Amino acid sequence: MRVLHLFGDWKWTGPAEPTLDLCLELRALGIDAAFACQAAPPEGTGTLPDRARERGLEPDFSFALNRKFNLRDNLADIGRLRKRCEEGLDIVHVHFTHDHIIGAMGAHGRAKLVRTNHKGAALPWLLRKRIDGYLTFSRAELERAKLAAPAHLISPGMRLDRFDPSRPRGDTRKQFGIAPDAFVLGVVARMQRHRRFDVLLQGVALARKRVPDLRVLVVGRGTNMKEVAVEPARKLGLEQTVTFTGYLADKYVDTVAAFDALLFLVPGSDGTCRALREAMAMGKAAIGARRGMIPEIVDDGWNGFVVDDTPENLAAAIERLARDRALCAEMGRRGREKALASYDIRRQAKDVAAFYSSLLHA
Repeated sequence: MRVLHLFGDWKWTGPAEPTLDLCLELRALGIDAAFACQAAPPEGTGTLPDRARERGLEPDFSFALNRKFNLRDNLADIGRLRKRCEEGLDIVHVHFTHDHIIGAMGAHGRAKLVRTNHKGAALPWLLRKRIDGYLTFSRAELERAKLAAPAHLISPGMRLDRFDPSRPRGDTRKQFGIAPDAFVLGVVARMQRHRRFDVLLQGVALARKRVPDLRVLVVGRGTNMKEVAVEPARKLGLEQTVTFTGYLADKYVDTVAAFDALLFLVPGSDGTCRALREAMAMGKAAIGARRGMIPEIVDDGWNGFVVDDTPENLAAAIERLARDRALCAEMGRRGREKALASYDIRRQAKDVAAFYSSLLHA
């Protein structure tokens, strides 16, 4: 089976890592899976092409995959894709709307066209008509989709071996001057206006009144970081409670290991809430808002709490976990069990490969 993934980005964000890992696992299953993405600019560091090469997969730069309307690039990509299909492609797997348009024009009727919906948002009407197979991570989105083409629910995948809580970790608490017995709440998110940092910080300010040893580690960055998070935290008097770690690379997993629980309010460009699933895999209890896929990931009352995200509700959930550390640990253990059962990238790859086969033999 020959498969071509079209991924119109070069940045190491959102669905980049899970898509790359899927390609690698498909290759491990004996499928000839190529990965076409944008070429990174010369000044780019830690890019998707860099990460692909580190993992032993040379990216395919045959396509411009220009996500802005560019007639020359778009027509050239359509022509290249038609030629590749004529040379013997079985599946063209697309991940973004632009890739889908190129695939619909270049591959439809020549190879099976499969779309993964990473964000859980409804597809444009015209694209729903130009598809042979549809993959989504969200049960709610699958019910809403109502496509004529075969649609399939898959579990979001990740490399669970990286998030093994039994492995030795660095002492992140000591690094940030946090007492060993403090209650540490983790937040992993890009600091953008829509991520509801105002509500989050107000909730933390309320919780701190009842949980004096509360500490919050905010992992991430953003062009609006100062305006969205740092300055509001200062105005609320949270300088000694909230620590902004910035973007973490090699020390990211060590930092997650230092959390007692994770607070997650708004899915980002990866609608599968990868940071939330990573924390669960590390055995951390979760507090999640009733938004997007979060209620499908966090089982309310079992491996965490799902709340309507008001400052009062967030504060109550934080206090509940901080005051009952045994409950917090048990919820973390259950989260780890769910991650092992549901989020293994190898399991996802087998599921996707079976879906490909069903399309080819329909």
